[in-house]
Amino acid sequence: MKKNTALFNILITFMLLSTCTLSFAEDSAPESEVAGDSTAIQNTTSEDNNSVDKVYIIPTPQASRISALENSLKIRRLTHQINILEANEEPFLTLYQPSLTSSTQGCTIILHSDNEHPDWPDAVAPLRNSLPKHSWCTISIEVPDITKRAEPVSTLIETKEESGPQILELPNQEMVFARIIATMNKAQNDGVEKFTFLGYKTGAAYALNFLANNQTTAEALMLIDIETPSTITNYNLAQQIRKVPQPILDYYVNSNAGSNQFATWRKQAANQRTEAIGDFIQLDSVPDRVTGKKSKQLLVQRVRGFLKQNTSQIDQRKTLPSVKKGLFYESP
Repeated sequence: MKKNTALFNILITFMLLSTCTLSFAEDSAPESEVAGDSTAIQNTTSEDNNSVDKVYIIPTPQASRISALENSLKIRRLTHQINILEANEEPFLTLYQPSLTSSTQGCTIILHSDNEHPDWPDAVAPLRNSLPKHSWCTISIEVPDITKRAEPVSTLIETKEESGPQILELPNQEMVFARIIATMNKAQNDGVEKFTFLGYKTGAAYALNFLANNQTTAEALMLIDIETPSTITNYNLAQQIRKVPQPILDYYVNSNAGSNQFATWRKQAANQRTEAIGDFIQLDSVPDRVTGKKSKQLLVQRVRGFLKQNTSQIDQRKTLPSVKKGLFYESP
């Protein structure tokens, strides 16, 4: 009897639990539907977030670099040097320094290296600030970046070594050439009659190639530690020197076998010029540096001396002022 009673109680308990479970499920159905709506909202939000994530902010390192330069010049109260010009409907920054003497020899157009700016401290700033003291105005031009941020650097270059000068095009060449021409036009409108070109590293490659293709635009060319963009070969760039008849200063750092070979190719190309109207002067900067003197000061001296000896100079000697004898002698 007790066993039957216990079995009956278990059966009743099981039926009650089943009824409760069914009732909970039924009562929870609307909540489940609501939960389903909430999930849909979350999914929509998630999709919206994904769409937001896909709007990437493209870094603009050159714009940031130029903005920082402008702020630096503002702090130093040098904003009067900034001159915004336009080439191919695109503005670009230049820094102008007038000659600080009574007689102006001409203007040196300066091109900085890749991922730098027109007042870069290594070589550009010392030269653009020092040459005006020696009768040369300077205009330093913003050069667009060759290597973009997060862009893989190509190490594959052509290895052909042609026997003669070739048509060579550098990255952003059309833009850089247009900026050089716009700068020269502005300077000519301001009364400048004579130009020289000075380039630093990849800026020197642009200066060389511009003068090779526009042979009557400048009196002299200065290559400061010239560097070849990765899209071309050192040999092909060196051959452009054959097209430049003007005096050339090739001041470079002989740091390894590659730079020495590149320098040899430039020297050979200079020797092959058939219509040279000036010397090719190649100087290794390493001996200058081991003297213990400041390399930037020596660089300025090299460039200044080259310009003085290889460009037509305006006679700057002034007549002596008339002397009043009363300042030195007693009146009779």
